[in-house]
Amino acid sequence: MFEREVLVRFAHCDPAGIVFYPQYFVLLNGLVEDWLADGLGTSFADMILTRRLGIPTVRMDCTFTRPSRMGDALVLGLTVTRIGESSIGLDVQGRVGDELRLRARQTLVTMDLETMKSVPIPADIRDGLGRYCQPVPEIAPDGLSLPADGNRRATDGGKHAD
Repeated sequence: MFEREVLVRFAHCDPAGIVFYPQYFVLLNGLVEDWLADGLGTSFADMILTRRLGIPTVRMDCTFTRPSRMGDALVLGLTVTRIGESSIGLDVQGRVGDELRLRARQTLVTMDLETMKSVPIPADIRDGLGRYCQPVPEIAPDGLSLPADGNRRATDGGKHAD
């Protein structure tokens, strides 16, 4: 897993003093930029400005399990769950200590910024992805593991309506 610790700052918080959820997406994008640079050895700025290669998020499924507050040391981590021809599946977690604060499933796609079309993952990026591959269990919205088939059971008392 690639990890970074982020201090939750005043700018991340709403008037209630907790992280305003869109700020998590800004933090997660920063994690991806750091991962590309420090984990895969590819400068995000060079990708965008020189190579004209983007890696936008095309899907994000996020569950917020507990609030994070100003001053928290939030540890963000990502694991590669799938490598496609032009897409990368990620499992992303945010924790303070042992407490899960958020969990996301994210899909990135490599894209030519001139044509705005997906392109195969470049070899220099693909070569480093395997170091971060790891099977990850599904997490239910309340932070509990789902059964192996990924389906919630009626035993949740109707708490999680589909």
